[in-house]
Amino acid sequence: MKGERANARRRGSVLVFILVLIVLISVLSMRLIEEGVREINHLSQFHRRDDLRLHAYSALDVAVGVLNEFKLVEGKLYSPAQGWGDPMAYSGVLPIDPAVTWSVRLIDESAKVSISKVNEKDLVSLFAVMQADDDSLIDEDDGQPFYDSMMDWVDGDEEERDEGAEDDYYEGLDNPYFTPDKKINNFEEFRMIKGFSHDPEDPEDSGIFFDEQGNETINMKNFRDSFSFFNQGPVNINNASPFLKKFLCGDDERLYEDLMEGPVAGSGEPYYVNPNEQNIMALRGNRSISIATSATMFRVEVTVRRGNANFQIHAVLSSASTLAPRPSRSSSGGQKLKYPFRVLSIRENENLVD
Repeated sequence: MKGERANARRRGSVLVFILVLIVLISVLSMRLIEEGVREINHLSQFHRRDDLRLHAYSALDVAVGVLNEFKLVEGKLYSPAQGWGDPMAYSGVLPIDPAVTWSVRLIDESAKVSISKVNEKDLVSLFAVMQADDDSLIDEDDGQPFYDSMMDWVDGDEEERDEGAEDDYYEGLDNPYFTPDKKINNFEEFRMIKGFSHDPEDPEDSGIFFDEQGNETINMKNFRDSFSFFNQGPVNINNASPFLKKFLCGDDERLYEDLMEGPVAGSGEPYYVNPNEQNIMALRGNRSISIATSATMFRVEVTVRRGNANFQIHAVLSSASTLAPRPSRSSSGGQKLKYPFRVLSIRENENLVD
């Protein structure tokens, strides 16, 4: 009897050991399966993105085709009111894959002022308006420190302007750095320039672009919407931001109201076509900024989605006629290829191109 009990205990112990081992192996197997599924999902995201990349560039080509069609038919592009504002809806083209959705946003980059071509008087006035905020009285002198700091940032000398800042100032900061001595080429660079970010030691005369938390102010948004690092030509007044229109009008409130209403009813169009119309001529007398009525440069934002995967393209395109000519490329048949727009900048899966 004792031997049988001992054998029974041994068999029971072996059975318990086997059961524990099975549970352990099951847990490990489940973990391995979960890790494998995560890895497969991770790798498949890249595969789906490569696939979505093709859809994104297809959407970009459709948008370019729509712009070119309107340009060929109407001669010039003035405003989205012509019909090219939503190129995907106009074209009626859908993705080949029904699970894919795409959208294209067109922004008239030529409706912005070239940063490199604004003179001192206009920039000082602009910064003074921003510094005054909602105050009714604007002191033009308030804009001079921001202009001086901006110029000291880009010039190649070490001579500090009256209200600017050179390397001596920036080296004394908690995180020191030097001035680049070259043109500003992106909006984020203004974070580094004296006065544009919030300075706790000088809160009254700083922070017009970035507040104490580092967030963009309404002035920075208006500046982004109104100024361009790409456009080197005149401003298309049809698509200019309300802030820019108001700035161009200066103190002439009546002119601003007329400009926002659009051309007179007799023109037959809701946008300006004639660059010599009375309201536009009046604008030229207020600021030293060239004004036009046609769109020649576009910012294109393409977003393609399928499930949780997405792909984005941000591009800046310019009419080839607005730039210096370049050698034509030939196809295999010997014919010259003429792409209607020149790509000035293109980035994938980034928020902005500047």
